[in-house]
Amino acid sequence: MRIVGDPRGHRARFDGEVVRPCLLATVLSGYAPGVSALEPVLYDLPPRIIGIDGREGVGKTSFGRYLAWHFNVTLIETDLFANDGSVLLGYRLDELNRLIQLRLDRPRPVIIEGVALIRLLEHLRRRADFLLYCEALDYDPDESLASWLDEYAREYAPKARANLVIQLDWRGI
Repeated sequence: MRIVGDPRGHRARFDGEVVRPCLLATVLSGYAPGVSALEPVLYDLPPRIIGIDGREGVGKTSFGRYLAWHFNVTLIETDLFANDGSVLLGYRLDELNRLIQLRLDRPRPVIIEGVALIRLLEHLRRRADFLLYCEALDYDPDESLASWLDEYAREYAPKARANLVIQLDWRGI
């Protein structure tokens, strides 16, 4: 089964058939506050870092991909730079930093998403110019990361530091 949608909610395709927007539009409506908040920040596409933080599995990557598409900018998914695929083992910092710098040198904004993002950016000696924090209703945490992320939340307070908290509703999808 494949669902593809027009992000503005005009129509959706379900296995090639055009259907009325329903759940897709509901999810994307959760993106609207982020889009509205970023429009003045990204006006004229300045070289800025937009960060998307939040716990694992809440929809940061999906939201980041939507924003990258909407604003026609680059998204860096930090999970792809995790050593052996595990954020607990750290990141390939040199590669990540080089990619960020290449985007900023264009000059263009870059969206960076990942768990414990403020800590990661600190290791890169960078900071987000605008930080979004994603939460999801009916969040089901990964117990293997829970204590690590709880410690990160206590130390860095990402939700309190965010310019905007986004609540995503994936129920029924």
